[in-house]
Amino acid sequence: MVRNEKRPKNMPRKCGSPDLIQIQQCKKSMRFMRKGGNVINILFFIESLSGGGAEKVLRNLVNAMDQTKFCITVQTLYPENVEKYLALGIRYKHCYPAKNRINKLRMRAEAAAGLTYPLHIRDDYDIEVAYLESGSTKIMAGSTNRRALKLAWVHSDLQNWANPDDFAAATKKYYARYDLAVCVSENVRKSFEKLYGDTVPAVTVYNTIDDGEILRKSAETLSPDVSKRKLTIAAVGRLSAPKHFIRALTAHKRMLEDGLDHDLWIVGDGEERSLLEAYIQENHLDASAKLLGFRENPYNLMYAADILVCSSIFEGFSTFVTEGLILGKPIVTTDVSGMHELLSDSEYGLITANDDEAFYEGVKRMLTEPRLLEHYAEQAKIRGRDFKCEKLAKDTEAFFERELRKKRGK
Repeated sequence: MVRNEKRPKNMPRKCGSPDLIQIQQCKKSMRFMRKGGNVINILFFIESLSGGGAEKVLRNLVNAMDQTKFCITVQTLYPENVEKYLALGIRYKHCYPAKNRINKLRMRAEAAAGLTYPLHIRDDYDIEVAYLESGSTKIMAGSTNRRALKLAWVHSDLQNWANPDDFAAATKKYYARYDLAVCVSENVRKSFEKLYGDTVPAVTVYNTIDDGEILRKSAETLSPDVSKRKLTIAAVGRLSAPKHFIRALTAHKRMLEDGLDHDLWIVGDGEERSLLEAYIQENHLDASAKLLGFRENPYNLMYAADILVCSSIFEGFSTFVTEGLILGKPIVTTDVSGMHELLSDSEYGLITANDDEAFYEGVKRMLTEPRLLEHYAEQAKIRGRDFKCEKLAKDTEAFFERELRKKRGK
């Protein structure tokens, strides 16, 4: 399926249309135009498009890419709401017709046998991208397209995963089938190289962030269930162990005990929600600490807050912190992968040691030191100007074009 609607005459022609005949015509057009070096046929494979991490970054990238240069296909395991996620002209495919028990069993069996690619993915692509570690990388390693440039995106500092050496030993055979591992930060790249050695060359390509959408949505009115009452600290992300939101709650509790009146908003959902709810109830924080759940628009909450905090144990390259810089918000974060690339040595946001005490002291400083909030708000605005969607997308497109020329010996 290709997303397509009637468009004005002056709009650039997109690749594709909804019906099979037009898709076939689109493929013929791609082949013809590629001979002239104009259009690159690129596939991005990811297990799902829903979510706020790598999935959102992928949506930002493909929606910003130049469709006069690239004919873009996005493929997932199961059907997704592409009208919600993908721009017009992007071709969308899925491997299985529905997400149910039978198809999950079929998917696992075919993936284990290396059959997912030949049965569901194979096509005439110039570039094939596995856009997430683990499942996507394993599936796309089964590619039989010798002509394609094969890229494996790496979003996480894999040395912080459980049993990283065992994971690397089990997955080296998959990464060896790629031309490049594409890491989202320098720290992620260095970590990958330590684990995988010379298995596959690794490079750094920074995430594409849609600054226009962030600024636009930040201006929307807060929903009726949220009220800004006082100085407010906000954190956004999946409620999972790596994000370590219990650290943010602990710091919140200690600062209230110190007489520093404020509210804490935690935006997101995930497997640790019950743990965080229990901590809030046991410590009588119901009035000041709010778990706001997943929000389609977290940006108006981030903009309304006075301070943004990242309490993570580890990260790859924090989308949340990048978005906070675009919004010009003061930031306190633990020293995890990518933060020095984003904030320098606490020049654009306050970086603390990756432990509970240092994080607490850092947030407390932001609340108590005169003019520190204002200083970091100004610094965030300066740094945020570097994250323009158009520039980041063009840098990534240039990377694709350059590496494909190398692959083809041009």
